[in-house]
Amino acid sequence: MVPRALFRNRDISPNDYRHLAGSRKEVELAGLPLPGVDRLVEIRSPKGKRDFNPKDYRALYRYCFPEPDEQSPWSSMAGTFSDMARIDSGTEGSDMLRKTYGMLRYRDVVALSGRQVVGFTSFVTMPLDSGNAVVYSLYSGTADQAFMITQYGRLDNFRGKGLASLFMLVKHGMAEEDARKLGYAGSVAGTMMDASFIGQADSETGIRETKTRLEINQRLGALALMLDAGSGCWVTPCFQPALSEHSNPILMHLLFRERQANPERLGGISEIDLGLARNLAAAYASTYAWQSTPDEISEMDGFVDSRFAAAKRAILVPVEHLPDITALASADPMLRDQVERDYGQPGEHAKMIKTALG
Repeated sequence: MVPRALFRNRDISPNDYRHLAGSRKEVELAGLPLPGVDRLVEIRSPKGKRDFNPKDYRALYRYCFPEPDEQSPWSSMAGTFSDMARIDSGTEGSDMLRKTYGMLRYRDVVALSGRQVVGFTSFVTMPLDSGNAVVYSLYSGTADQAFMITQYGRLDNFRGKGLASLFMLVKHGMAEEDARKLGYAGSVAGTMMDASFIGQADSETGIRETKTRLEINQRLGALALMLDAGSGCWVTPCFQPALSEHSNPILMHLLFRERQANPERLGGISEIDLGLARNLAAAYASTYAWQSTPDEISEMDGFVDSRFAAAKRAILVPVEHLPDITALASADPMLRDQVERDYGQPGEHAKMIKTALG
């Protein structure tokens, strides 16, 4: 029997990772407690209420990601928590789990105000190339005032206070630890994440939110990775398989934030090494391989191969230069099919986007 202590959540100290800070802001945040945030805690148990109520985490997660196609089932997430604890413990089934997950390590961290969850980040550490690991940020969210009132009866607002930047530092630090334990990398290249296209929603409020999320990620240094076939038309290298039996596979933006964030990239469209871009896309696809069928894996691999076979260059694009989903769909038949499936005729959806964004 596995000792219950192995599944206790553990406190995370950002100060331990100060040396990995990619910006001055991260250095400052590592040494200063955030207003109202008492602790950062890695989740290792899906059931225990010793540190916080898991229902609060689920509520904030669903509040930040309301679309069904964006959500992973809670049972899958909870199972991963305990799988990682078993792997770390080296007991009872850990060898089989290591074979299942390979070089991937999933981690979930919450920010607590007292015992109330006010922020979260879920991420994966994986190999990128011969010397680097990369972080894939699955989900991150922070409680705004509306959530705090509804969930806790408090007027606090934790957005815009530096929590997202602090999470970025913590992710890179924990990823470096995992990569070194696994023996495949001595450094972390940065963080990649997926995000909806501008207008990838079925309401004006949702449409505005898609742009807001991209702007928030850009403030953290994360830009959209696009492929250019030389015709001036851009396509995404990011394909997300269906996350549950009730959801659909979708194309999304793949964002990349270099660990040492480069402010110059925010000034306009910049080129990134095509080999690095392919490694990022392949790493992204690999995060779904352990839970996918052989047909789904083949579909993801085929998608990446076809996209890069036609690519002349890879670019990082700030949000102000990004076309909306309907404009991108005009040059991408696969994305056009997705728009028609989810929103109807692209022309009509383009009108809704224009109205929503003014």
